Amino acid sequence: MTLQQLSGRVAYLPGANNLGVIATGDGGAIIVDSGIDKDAARGLKKALVAAGLTPRAIISTHHHADHVGGNAFLLKQYPELQVYATPFEAALIQHPLLEPIYLSGGACPPASLRGKWVLAPGSPVHHLLDEWQTVTAGARRPTTIAGVELELIGLPGHSPAQIGVIVDGVCLAADGFFGPAVLAKHGGVPYTHDVAAQLASLVALASLEADWFVPGHGAVATRAEIGAHLAANEVAVRGASDLVRAALNEAGDLAEITSRVLGMIGHSLAGVAQYAIFSGAVGAHLTYLEQQGEARLELIGTRLIWSAG
Repeated sequence: MTLQQLSGRVAYLPGANNLGVIATGDGGAIIVDSGIDKDAARGLKKALVAAGLTPRAIISTHHHADHVGGNAFLLKQYPELQVYATPFEAALIQHPLLEPIYLSGGACPPASLRGKWVLAPGSPVHHLLDEWQTVTAGARRPTTIAGVELELIGLPGHSPAQIGVIVDGVCLAADGFFGPAVLAKHGGVPYTHDVAAQLASLVALASLEADWFVPGHGAVATRAEIGAHLAANEVAVRGASDLVRAALNEAGDLAEITSRVLGMIGHSLAGVAQYAIFSGAVGAHLTYLEQQGEARLELIGTRLIWSAG
């Protein structure tokens, strides 16, 4: 794979994850996310070498393993490399076991939740973006990293304190939205942590006047295309809430609600990690419905039961 140029200074490396590259103008580069593992990072290094660029900084948009799994490899290759992240996301980047812990409901995670999809190698974060103690959708703050003036935008929802990067008419949006084909791959239920924040981030992206929009996964969108891409994401998010709402026609625990939603969409999962991630998304929609007064959680006997509110 070679870098795909979007503007004079901004390119991306397409793949399972779209990895952003911002040239610093002096032979250096800022990387926006590093991919899922050392193989992804190795491919990024090859592309950078071919372009005559040496990485100076990594902006880790959020803590998920498929976005920070290459940090450790790149830091070993380039010891002077500096990692930047918001404080909340930095805690999980530095202590990656926290991700499988929360997917395990707070318990010590089993072996099946310790694979690369949920457990990245630990990575230091050299610079906390302290102005982002609270990340709200659409908040924009100029900053300078490795000598480049750029703008960071709050895109929470998929992850609690996710940010995107705006520079030279390009918005590197991380998982603020997904390409339409990626939405279909996930059975129309994209992963979310906070549904209300995710919807607000889609609105924030729609208000941007960038020339290019690069999602963490899926096809890059032009300004003319981004409206349709964001609309598809909103349909998927609201559709997922509708599915969970329908699954509440009969009370049940999270496992039962998850099973019903999977049955509705005819979607199969490959293993324990995929189930935990999908179930987490269902739980996020249940919480969203609770916030809307449409669901409630109660301890009934020995079980936590969700029912229509």
